[in-house]
Amino acid sequence: MIIPVRCWSCGKPVGHLWETFKQRVAKGEQGKAVMDDLGLERYCCRGVFLGQVDLIEVAGKYKKF
Repeated sequence: MIIPVRCWSCGKPVGHLWETFKQRVAKGEQGKAVMDDLGLERYCCRGVFLGQVDLIEVAGKYKKF
């Protein structure tokens, strides 16, 4: 739902790169090139970005108990 601050496997900080990645991909750049440019070389870090689904707006509609 929310991008993790660190990679689940290796612990590399990746949370600060998410907005940049999302903006550049929305402009039409390929995801592979953007991840290479941002320094995401390990497959575990790339998987965090490729498996991310933005659901924060959907979850924000519901009340907390």
